Amino acid sequence: MTTHAQTEEHAMQETLVLSQNPGTAIQEMMDTIDVLRHIYIRETDALTNADTPTFLSMQNEKFIAASNYQDGIQQMLTRKDEMRKADPALRNKLEAMQNEFSDLAKKNSDALQRMDRCVERLGNTIRRAAKDAAQKQRSFSYDATGTMRNTENKSVSTGVSETA
Repeated sequence: MTTHAQTEEHAMQETLVLSQNPGTAIQEMMDTIDVLRHIYIRETDALTNADTPTFLSMQNEKFIAASNYQDGIQQMLTRKDEMRKADPALRNKLEAMQNEFSDLAKKNSDALQRMDRCVERLGNTIRRAAKDAAQKQRSFSYDATGTMRNTENKSVSTGVSETA
């Protein structure tokens, strides 16, 4: 009998390799879905509460779990004829779990899109404030003859470099 910690450890391996036994492979896939489901629940909660530190701290864990999920699904599809021979009740449970997970993934995606829009609006506000401040600082300049002129309508570049 495996403990929850052993199940989670198996599901968080760098590369998921499902068991040769179809029933065991289905159970391992359900464990993998469950791990990713818990991550999505925590991540959606962090996004809903604007808890950026928690959200950022989960990204490596989410990447590993999502990679394992993708590897597991690929293996299941490759072995679909073999998987059909597994216990129908187990297959039905996996299908139900997959449907529930799809709904959760949609909610998580919606929360990520909301956060993306918020960050974009914040970035636009910061750029607008920076542009306004730059224009106020340069509102007067001298031309070649030494005459002071108003440069209120002069353009200000506000490009952003997102390289790290």
